[in-house]
Amino acid sequence: MHANGRALSAEFSELTGQLCLRENGVMVQEWFPPHSWFAIASVAGARSWGTQPSADDLHALIRNELITRRID
Repeated sequence: MHANGRALSAEFSELTGQLCLRENGVMVQEWFPPHSWFAIASVAGARSWGTQPSADDLHALIRNELITRRID
């Protein structure tokens, strides 16, 4: 996802449960279970994502971080 010249991405490792948020390729936030699961569940809402978040769930996480971090 791009916002005002910044490339934002979220990566989830199914192997470890690690969740990383990157801005322009640099890690700005990192979560490990159970916090990674909480981070996804908090933005996934009523959707059933289990332990493998969808691309929509990761985009929702990025949008949420944009709002809470005021990255604009």
